[in-house]
This record gives sequence, C-alpha cells and structure tokens, in this order.
Amino acid sequence: MAEEASPAPDSGRQRSMRGLDSALRATATAAVGGTLVIWWPAFTLGAYNAVFFDNVLALWAAATAVLLAGLVFRRRGALPWGGWVALSLPSVWVVLAIAAPKTHGFPYLHYFEAVLTLVGAPMLTWLLSRILVPDYAALPVLQRLGAVAATVVVGVLAFLLGKFNYLFLTCADFDVSGNNSPAHCARGEPFHRR
Repeated sequence: MAEEASPAPDSGRQRSMRGLDSALRATATAAVGGTLVIWWPAFTLGAYNAVFFDNVLALWAAATAVLLAGLVFRRRGALPWGGWVALSLPSVWVVLAIAAPKTHGFPYLHYFEAVLTLVGAPMLTWLLSRILVPDYAALPVLQRLGAVAATVVVGVLAFLLGKFNYLFLTCADFDVSGNNSPAHCARGEPFHRR
C-alpha cells in the first residue's frame, strides 16, 4: 500500500522570510536592541517617578564594554568623538554619585540619571547598531533614524504604561514580581490569577 506523501512545507512562506529586505532586518534589529534597553527605565520612571539604579548601571555596563572595546583598537575613527563622549556619560554619573554628599544629597543627580538613561539609551542603540549590525551602515539615513525613533517611541509608551499602570496591573502584580507597589497602583488580585 502506497503511503500518502505528506504535504511539503510551505516553501512560499520560507522563501518570503529568507527574502526579507536586509534593510528591514538591520532596522528591526537596531530598534529591538534599543527598546530592550529603554523600556524598563521608562516604565519605572512612569510608575515610581524614579529610574532605578540597576537600570543606570546596566546602561553603564553596556556603554563601558563598548568604550573599552573601542580603546582596545586604539584607532582614530573607530568611533566618532560624540560616541566617545556618549559612552563616557554613564561613568560620569557613577563618579558624580560617588562624589555627591550622602547626608544632604545632590538633588540634581536624579535628573541627570533620568536624562542619562532615557537619552543615553537611544544614543547607545545607535552606537551599538553601528558596531554590531553589519548592514546598519548601508541603511539610508531615514531608516537609521527610524530605528532610534522606534526606541524613543517605545520609551515614551513604556513611560505612559508605567504612569497608567493601574489600568492594566494591580498592586499585587508588582508584589508578585518582587517589586514594591507604586503609590498609584490598583488594589486587587494579581492579573495572572484572573
């Protein structure tokens, strides 16, 4: 008895995925990388009116790794001078945080921390994309800016989700996740139990 041949995989779909425009792949890769960096700090800024230190230190770690990799090559032009400055800003924040008086605090350090994270994330996205995504340099300027714009838009949306967390999360959701409840969260059972 002859066995029926199983239907061939949808080769049209496979071809269409392989045939994705390399510019789309490079832009999407850059945008996703940036949004992974910015979404949580923006959300916490909206929910808690604060950027958590671990977010700033994650940005510091990534920026310092790229900075050190650039120094290893010691070549002029490895990064534009603005890139060197941008990659140094998280370390400036660390030095300022160490030097700031602990008794009275340094009230403007928090604003620098927030700006550093929310502005530094798109800049870091641009630099990392330029270094890590092979097709990024070949992209037209509008598509490169599109990747940074996507990062900024996700950052703004994450901030708004944090600000209006009570519309879709409860205080118990924050508690279950190991986070403190923000002041304006909704009372109730964790969302995953509904």
